[in-house]
Amino acid sequence: MQRGAGLQDSNMRAFIAIKLPEDVLSELPRVQDRLRRSGVEASWVRPGGIHLTLKFLGEVDESQQGEIFDALQKAAAGISRFRIAVAGAGAFPNSRNARVIWIGITGDLAPLATLHAAIEEAMAGLGFKREDRKFTPHLTLARIRQGRSQSKLQTTLEEIKDTSLSAFEVAGVSFMKSDLQPSGSVYTELGRVELGS
Repeated sequence: MQRGAGLQDSNMRAFIAIKLPEDVLSELPRVQDRLRRSGVEASWVRPGGIHLTLKFLGEVDESQQGEIFDALQKAAAGISRFRIAVAGAGAFPNSRNARVIWIGITGDLAPLATLHAAIEEAMAGLGFKREDRKFTPHLTLARIRQGRSQSKLQTTLEEIKDTSLSAFEVAGVSFMKSDLQPSGSVYTELGRVELGS
């Protein structure tokens, strides 16, 4: 496991995620631009900050970082690399009452689900709350501001629901921290576990 520099002594917001390759990140603005043209009032996620979240940990103390790394390494042990693709688009909870606009994940979803379940179990062993909702792998593109007409957004979502972007190999899982800046969240990789090692 590689451990990143810049570990801090204070609490931080942390999560575990799969980082996206540059070719996928470069394709996401095109989808966001199409959605922007629907006129929806939204807070847009910077393409460079989009990732596939496997587990949101919340506030983590510096003293917990070592055990989180160790638990993540054990959770990923024995899971081989696999391929997924970025495809399909929609909204949570649904297109008529959209709060979050997402683009989906397809491909080899069985090992992805196995990896997610192993991480969930490992983090529960450290006292992190289990996620109640079913794991639905997705990339968040935007968060909708309330009280805005969304009829055009519904039409746009219908038009892009079959969007298909690049496929890629998942080679590792990253332990990340999030710093809220005036320009939005800035994400830093604190460490990475390679799959198939």
